[in-house]
Amino acid sequence: MNIIRSAKGNFKRVQELEWDIKYTTPIRIALHLLLWILLGYMYYRGYSKFDKTMGWFLVGKDLVAVISIFYVGSYFILDRYLFKGKFFVTVLFVVLSYLWWATLTFLVCLYLKANLSADSKLMLYADFVVQSSFLGIFSFKMFLFYFLDFLYLLFPPLSIKLMKSIVAQSNKRIALERDNLNLEINFLKAQINPHFLFNTLNNIYRMVNKKDEQTGPMVLHLAGLMRYTLYESNDPEVLLSREIEFIRDYLELESIRYGDEVKIELDIDKPEKPLRIVPLIIFPFIENAFKHGPDASIESAWIRIRIKVFEEQFYFEVANSCTHRLAKTKFGGLGIANIKKRLLIHYPNQHELIINNEPNEYTVTLKLNLK
Repeated sequence: MNIIRSAKGNFKRVQELEWDIKYTTPIRIALHLLLWILLGYMYYRGYSKFDKTMGWFLVGKDLVAVISIFYVGSYFILDRYLFKGKFFVTVLFVVLSYLWWATLTFLVCLYLKANLSADSKLMLYADFVVQSSFLGIFSFKMFLFYFLDFLYLLFPPLSIKLMKSIVAQSNKRIALERDNLNLEINFLKAQINPHFLFNTLNNIYRMVNKKDEQTGPMVLHLAGLMRYTLYESNDPEVLLSREIEFIRDYLELESIRYGDEVKIELDIDKPEKPLRIVPLIIFPFIENAFKHGPDASIESAWIRIRIKVFEEQFYFEVANSCTHRLAKTKFGGLGIANIKKRLLIHYPNQHELIINNEPNEYTVTLKLNLK
């Protein structure tokens, strides 16, 4: 089943890639062309005030420099070096980019000085650059003049690409966190819970040998647990009533397993509305209650679980007995940390989680807005 799902997922990704190549690439090319046309027009508006004919040479020079620097920086420098903290290569790229632009500027100005009419307003600019000589563009006096012009030309296209890259990097980080979280969730699902399942199967075996009448219901509850974790809990959300039914199946099995040795107090409302909830969002708290309560010490052990629903507000509380020694240990581990992450993702600003670790009692309270 997992192989089939994986194959379907891969096929879907291939289809999405084909769509991206077929439709997105031409759109990106068109947008890039539009960007360069607009920038070229902006450059020409500035130069045409001085010479409408020869100003095109400066427009061409600026576009050649900016376009080459933009694509090298966008597709080779930003992701491979800047965002990876390799600043030496980034600084070297800026220096070489400036050298490339300054060289083109000097060569074009040499051409303009030789071909411009004496009364052309561009002659002042061309003459100023040529008289400073090629090496003069690296002097402190000329550097400020050139570098400000250099930044002015590069800022519009590179700022757009930089912002886009920052957003893309942020999205990749978020996607990676989600993938890691999903792996943890699947890992936890696969473990519900080997120790618990092992004990349950042993109990069923003993009950079968004793021909206990509770054997049938116990197998039925276990089948309900497995069906829910394997199939139904893969959906982003499930009916709250189904989640509560799953919890009841689990508690019935634990109640049969412990018998009268553990006091299990339940106060669970039946939802009147078809509210939906993220699956297995509260189960690790219940599992931990048994793990650090009755499983740790059967003597005077107890569990108290309350589930209340008021309109779209979901209220959950689980408390368990614990020894003073266990109260000092860290409860929950991966399971609790995982649930906290899921709550932040699925219920941002819509949940309140309170964990109290007292010497003889461990309590978890969770409020969710299911609206």
